[in-house]
Amino acid sequence: MRIDSLDDPRLDVYRHLKKNNENRRKELLIAEGTTVVERLLRSDYVVRSVLVTDPKFPNFESRLTPGVVVHRVTRDLATQLVGFEFHLGVLAAAERKPSPLIQNVVPATGSSLVILGDHITDQQNVGLLIRIAAAFGADAVVFSRGSADPFSRRVMRVSMANNLLLPVIETQDVETAVDQLNRLNYVPCATVLDEAATALGDFSFPERTVLIFGNEAHGIAPSLTSRCKTKLTVPMLNSTDSLNVSIAAGIFCHTYRSQHRNAQNDGNRQQQHQYKTM
Repeated sequence: MRIDSLDDPRLDVYRHLKKNNENRRKELLIAEGTTVVERLLRSDYVVRSVLVTDPKFPNFESRLTPGVVVHRVTRDLATQLVGFEFHLGVLAAAERKPSPLIQNVVPATGSSLVILGDHITDQQNVGLLIRIAAAFGADAVVFSRGSADPFSRRVMRVSMANNLLLPVIETQDVETAVDQLNRLNYVPCATVLDEAATALGDFSFPERTVLIFGNEAHGIAPSLTSRCKTKLTVPMLNSTDSLNVSIAAGIFCHTYRSQHRNAQNDGNRQQQHQYKTM
């Protein structure tokens, strides 16, 4: 359906995306770019509409799913609408899902990895944590209160829509979440900058592990580190004092998966298969 007026109310969900944070409050999410929108369309999320610019439409038309509402606009109108130079040419709006419960998404027994981000405020880091978790076969990612929106437009793009398949849990009480995982036989491991902590290369990961990563500036809250008997660190050379949290997450997750190479559960194998077919 063609739209030629910037004032058309059907475009409101896409208006001034850089300034507008209303979608989180309205329980909507915005996907941007060909790959991310296509993965959204093939997911089980309820898609409200797709916005496609005229130059992008001929190549994207075959990826549209039956019944989806499509708004076609000129590239100039799309740029005015979203508030920035819109090169990617494709947007989609979908309904968010309620945050899942931990006990409903992690396996009751067997090998399992869970990633927990404590007050991760940078959207790129949130997106990368989700993408890394998916790449190394985690069963869920948990974010504490104060973390960036794990379904924001930027996080969607950085994570390459892995947040649509991998369970992402937003908790208002991260200490209770860790206690619950502990009762489910997970071992919480705090990743810290502390010479007294166990060097990553010297540690054998339990089959059921929670890797906890802290805020970019302040690290993990003391209320969480006190719940972790295991504190891990990556020894660094050349007076390097820290690593970006997403880089650190990649190192820790790779080490866990290297030690539990054949332990991915059926759910993760199913996720991998779904992405290979996209």
